Amino acid sequence: MAMPNATDITKASEILTSISASLSMVGAIGIIATYITWREIRSSPRKILVYISIADFFTAFGNMFSVLMSSHGNDEKLLCEAQSFITTCSSLWSFFWTTFLAIYLYCSVALRKPSLAERLLLFFTFFGWAIPLVITAIALGKGALGDDDNNFSAGWCWIKTKGKNKTEQLLWMLFTGKAWEIATYILIAVFYTALRCYIHKDITRGGGHFNSDTSQQSAIRAERKLTLVPVIFIFLRMWGTLRFILLQVQQPEQFDQQKLDFLVYLQGIGDSAQGFANFLLFCFFTEKFQKKLATFFFSCWKPKSSSVDESNDQLQKHKGHSKINKVDENSPLLSSMDRHP
Repeated sequence: MAMPNATDITKASEILTSISASLSMVGAIGIIATYITWREIRSSPRKILVYISIADFFTAFGNMFSVLMSSHGNDEKLLCEAQSFITTCSSLWSFFWTTFLAIYLYCSVALRKPSLAERLLLFFTFFGWAIPLVITAIALGKGALGDDDNNFSAGWCWIKTKGKNKTEQLLWMLFTGKAWEIATYILIAVFYTALRCYIHKDITRGGGHFNSDTSQQSAIRAERKLTLVPVIFIFLRMWGTLRFILLQVQQPEQFDQQKLDFLVYLQGIGDSAQGFANFLLFCFFTEKFQKKLATFFFSCWKPKSSSVDESNDQLQKHKGHSKINKVDENSPLLSSMDRHP
């Protein structure tokens, strides 16, 4: 069987990256739009999710811009460096805020110190945006950003490979992304596992945060979702990390080119898909979002008088439900993981 040539691989990677990035941008916009539109979901964890979505949007935009630019034969150095700056910085933003969300939830729920979590959020807000900017600015100032000839990316610019030895490339790649990415894998796995264990124990012994049947059912769903958060993040990002490690530890003559090409496809999809994955996990597959979506479409087709009557009925039900679960609604875990669209 004939092996695909480099042009076929590049074209396929560009198509997959563009599709993934487009979906991610739509997903990120969806998360941001629901936060702006629906006031009842404006909690601190949700705000952090919006920050992650902003970062994911710029990452997806930069990746898609680069592959489209490359497919049209435009290899302008300045554009390549600008794209590398945007995607490097936005990826770091995503790593930092994803880690901060895990820490925030752990402090609020497991440690039962919401005031500490809110104080930490002020700290996070400065360092979560500033440190990535400083790191990326240093890399740009030192001439490290640029075209990597797709050796470590899936069609976008990152760390310049020309004129740098392997050690220099490795250090810059660790400094501008990979070290932070691997640290994020470890930290979110630790914090979400600890938080999940706390929730499980709290539900088992009764009382605590989840002292009603409704809140316990919500907490069980949130517990399952907490398992998915680090799993999905690591699953999407691991292909680029695995490819990076293989290229560092193996000699060129040891490369299995077919496997590396497969990793290129997966990296192109995964590195650009975080915004879409978060939209599915935190919005589309949540009960509240589906109810609001159904209500919106129903109101478009239902006669106005019927819609008003049904809205009044729903309002009365909501008021009664709110009285029963007023304490439960204050849980930062439930507000961020289950009780938002």
